[in-house]
Amino acid sequence: MRKTRIGSLAYGLRHLRRAPDLAALRAATTPAELAALALIPAGRNLGISVSFLPAHLRDEATAALLACRVLDAFEDLSERAIASGAVLAAADYLTGATDTPPPALPAVAVAARDSEAVDRLLADRITDIRALVSVLSADGRKRVGEVVTDVAGVMARNIDTPLSRVAYSEGVLGRVTHYACALVADNVLSEADLRELTGCVAVIAQSANDLRDNEFEIYGVADREELKRIVMLQLLAPALGGFALLARLGPGTPSRGARAAMAYMTITTSAFLCSVVDTPAPYRRKVGAALLAASSNRYWNRMLERVRGTADLAIHRMLDASPDFADGASGATRVLGAGDPLSMPTSLVPLIVDTTFALVETLPEEPLTGELPDAEIRTMMIADHLAFGAMERVAPHEPEALQALATRLQLAALDTSTQGSRP
Repeated sequence: MRKTRIGSLAYGLRHLRRAPDLAALRAATTPAELAALALIPAGRNLGISVSFLPAHLRDEATAALLACRVLDAFEDLSERAIASGAVLAAADYLTGATDTPPPALPAVAVAARDSEAVDRLLADRITDIRALVSVLSADGRKRVGEVVTDVAGVMARNIDTPLSRVAYSEGVLGRVTHYACALVADNVLSEADLRELTGCVAVIAQSANDLRDNEFEIYGVADREELKRIVMLQLLAPALGGFALLARLGPGTPSRGARAAMAYMTITTSAFLCSVVDTPAPYRRKVGAALLAASSNRYWNRMLERVRGTADLAIHRMLDASPDFADGASGATRVLGAGDPLSMPTSLVPLIVDTTFALVETLPEEPLTGELPDAEIRTMMIADHLAFGAMERVAPHEPEALQALATRLQLAALDTSTQGSRP
């Protein structure tokens, strides 16, 4: 990597766990200086991943990240009566659609937390963030402008009429993830599959944020343990999609720095989710592991296999603590490792169905003569959970999609029964 990239990465790692230096951010005299100082406080591990990128991608990704943080500020910190309009006004100003800045955020004596203080400061410096976007190439301005406009639209709709958590995640973080993947890799997947699988990654990222922020009210739960169960269970299907995406994205990304960025975010996000259920992280040295994974397809696949295995362990640790699932961690079947992600479909519903029946195939073929062991009961319950998840992915007003799902379930069941003695 070039020296500038190494310097950016070293600076980010040094400041990752520190409180943001708000005085230094306020004192920044140019948009470029503000961007360099704000990247880590605004993006945390995402900021580190941006630091892996080559310079031409790093500048654009930084502008996109900071612009989206400005939208977050106007979404969360504006007076509710004008919040949706403020978000849209901020987007129009950032993209150059208007020269009129959005209304200022209401003043507060002290920000509730560091991230809010950084968001407020970036909103106050929206003119500088707009300048970062304006100096990009024409293609870069177009890409970032489209992301900002799309994300602001979803935020505004959610303010006016709250969306489901999944729909919000897919519309906001999913759009950002789609932008990032399209920026670093071309023609890895069809557009429809790319949007669907990046939506899975977005749900995972949003779930991690919700766990970090203890979003009890959003999920209608009373305590941390209940929040963990609900959030971790809902991650089964998105995790399948996320690993299917990564299995193809790594080999399809020309830039080693971009591959390292993706590997780093994969490793750090999985480490956080594992920590929630007291499972060891896949790697202790995250940066080194990301760089190694980026060095070849062999090491990329090895990294994915290790993260999948750790994620499976986390799933079973979480289920051990759930009253709804049998105590079957000992000898339990792998869920995320039930098939080779490179050989499985990249459309989410077929992927879920195939994984469901891959789990079914691990069950004994002989006629049942007594009670199943706990591990096999758990496998059946997980398979049921995934099958219902596939049904939930299909909109009820799309009869053709429902018929396609029913046909795929039937064919998968027939294929499973012909491989052995299952009825």
